[in-house]
Amino acid sequence: KWRMIQGGNVEGVIVDSNITAEEGGRELYHEFSTLQLSQMALEIATNTTNHDANLLSKIHEVAQQAEKRIILTVGSDLRGPQSADACFNFALAGVHNSSTHLFQNLVRIGNHELKRAGSRSSFPTKSVLHIVEKFAASDIRREDAMELYQTAADCLEKKNYKDKMYIENLRDGSFGFHGRPLLWLWRFSSRQKKVEIDNEGNGKWKAAINWQDEFQDTNKPLVVDIGSGMGTCILGLASTSVSIHDKIPIEWSQCNYAGVDLNQALVRFGNGIALRCPDARKGRVKFFCCPADDFLSNLKSYHGYQRSTLIMVNFPSPYRLDASERGNLQLPSAENFMVTSKLFELISVLAANDTNERYFMFQTKCEDVAVYLKNECLSNGMEGITAGEKAVENIDNIYSQKSVPKRVKEWLRIEPLAERAEGNLFWSQPILPLDCLPETEVQCLSQNKVVHRCLFKYKNS
Repeated sequence: KWRMIQGGNVEGVIVDSNITAEEGGRELYHEFSTLQLSQMALEIATNTTNHDANLLSKIHEVAQQAEKRIILTVGSDLRGPQSADACFNFALAGVHNSSTHLFQNLVRIGNHELKRAGSRSSFPTKSVLHIVEKFAASDIRREDAMELYQTAADCLEKKNYKDKMYIENLRDGSFGFHGRPLLWLWRFSSRQKKVEIDNEGNGKWKAAINWQDEFQDTNKPLVVDIGSGMGTCILGLASTSVSIHDKIPIEWSQCNYAGVDLNQALVRFGNGIALRCPDARKGRVKFFCCPADDFLSNLKSYHGYQRSTLIMVNFPSPYRLDASERGNLQLPSAENFMVTSKLFELISVLAANDTNERYFMFQTKCEDVAVYLKNECLSNGMEGITAGEKAVENIDNIYSQKSVPKRVKEWLRIEPLAERAEGNLFWSQPILPLDCLPETEVQCLSQNKVVHRCLFKYKNS
């Protein structure tokens, strides 16, 4: 069903998914390696110029070709970390309805490679880490990956790897879709072009959401992540073992979860993970590709919306500091910033007749954005939840232990008397469980970067 055209980014070949093969065309798995097929699937998924309604089915056709290739070659064309690379590419492409044997076989091949060569001096430590982290970032089920993780732990011990906690996590089953493996997802998402709604309204959400089609039980309260990116936060919350948070009294296992983002490739990844996941998430997690305002307008028809819930904004793309043409031109202007006054108004409407507490949380790397969002929350009737011992007492002291971002320096140059992101409403440590952090927060923690966090609640008087 495919015809290949010379050129493009995948080893001199691209897939034109809008045309079909001529009769008698050979199948892809005879011509290309499993890794090349995974690259093709990802190329189709991230092609922003392709608006084919059957895109996902074509991605799965490539995945099925890869399954045939693995049966034909028994994985002999996947050496070193290539099986993990292929698995990660298919996960990023949103593959989910392919036979589970695709992901299971890729894990088996990765385990075979570690047993065959992982202990050799010619097989570097970083390749062992590469393998286990990319499989974990693909959210391979723990029971499918445990033998692989045990083999990797043996290899790392033989190589005298210094991080003993890392090895212990591999052995005890706590290694998985959180922490350091999420850095691979952050690297991918950070390379994606920013998506904006143009002046003609392209990208606007035009259809109403039928909630019964999206969730098994719409009486459950809904946790929403606006600008969800790769979706790691709500995917983590939907399967976390933490039942009740001391500051957010929500029973995570009893909630539904919705992620909202404008980037279709990121949404496709999240839905792919949710659809080939353990039963803990099944029927409870859904990602939507639409503007935040349109999604919140639809939320009024969700049956369980009046029950306690949480709305999060994690690391929104910041606005440009001024109207000049300097800096990152992909950033929106202040008036096109994702978190608008209209968004807060919609949240207020949702909370107006609510007899329970509704929570709102934001996180950002930009201090000026944090101050703006905090003040918007307070002016829209939200009550700040104090951080107690975790409060930021003096932001400049924190910067002195880390580094002052260029944006902060520029902001203070423009507004030397600006209000700072400090006081008892700003949290110096993560608010969410550590196995439920968004990929950007994981990256900030790994690079010792400052994150500005606040937690608020609405309570009807």
